[in-house]
Amino acid sequence: MKIAITGARGTVGQQVVQICADNGHSTVQIDRIDDGKLDVPNTEVRVADVTNYDDTLAAFKGCDAIIHLAAIPNPVNREDHVVHSNNVNAAFNGFRAAGELGIKKICYASSVNAIGLGYANQPLDHFDYFPLDEEARGNPTDSYALAKAETELQAKAFVNWFPGTKIACLRFHEVLPRKDVAKEHSEEWEETGVKQLWGWVHPAATARACLLAVEKADNFEGMEVFNIHAPTTAQETPSKDLAKKYFPQTKLRKGWGEKNESFWTIDKAERILGWTHYEKE
Repeated sequence: MKIAITGARGTVGQQVVQICADNGHSTVQIDRIDDGKLDVPNTEVRVADVTNYDDTLAAFKGCDAIIHLAAIPNPVNREDHVVHSNNVNAAFNGFRAAGELGIKKICYASSVNAIGLGYANQPLDHFDYFPLDEEARGNPTDSYALAKAETELQAKAFVNWFPGTKIACLRFHEVLPRKDVAKEHSEEWEETGVKQLWGWVHPAATARACLLAVEKADNFEGMEVFNIHAPTTAQETPSKDLAKKYFPQTKLRKGWGEKNESFWTIDKAERILGWTHYEKE
């Protein structure tokens, strides 16, 4: 396949470009600047601002699939209207341009924040149960979470708007090696630990999920949401102990939390996409 990758110069984007090349795909690296680095085989750079529709349409021409990563990655020190407008428009332009060009396989980088989490402006009291599956009730109360929730709604619309389209919305979280996330937790426990439910996912595992989302698009219909997380937290404390201390009103599903299991389920991605995190990472 020839795969267009927006946000290709970002942390995840660079990993995605590499894994696509490693698996024999050609790539179009799309970003706002061209730094001249074509460091993998069968690749090219196309400069585009994906908040501009015509730019996006031109950048996607000739491609078979889209891995859409480009977005403002968090709302910290950003005005709400800027975060919301950028991320919602970038997603819309990507989905709409793919539809116009007949590109049916799309991976979109969503976030656990689609249900309201780390950047919330209200107390995190909306969790009905742990671990959280893809059907968990959401309550976005910040610009970043709202944009991700709205983008997932867009994806549901576009698979009907352009029949045959497959969109995998991958809910990533804290894309860093475990030791780095654990360090963040030790330094800012409430903000990066409690409010993030102690989660993480390795960048290499994230990139594998992106590629599988387009390679295995025939395994699902329409739009699907997938949790993409490590199977453990970045802590050694049993997860049920953390849950009972910080979220005492949340129901714990039977058998969960005896060890440091993730606060999110990942079996859907494992079953449908064939994705695994690989604990060694």
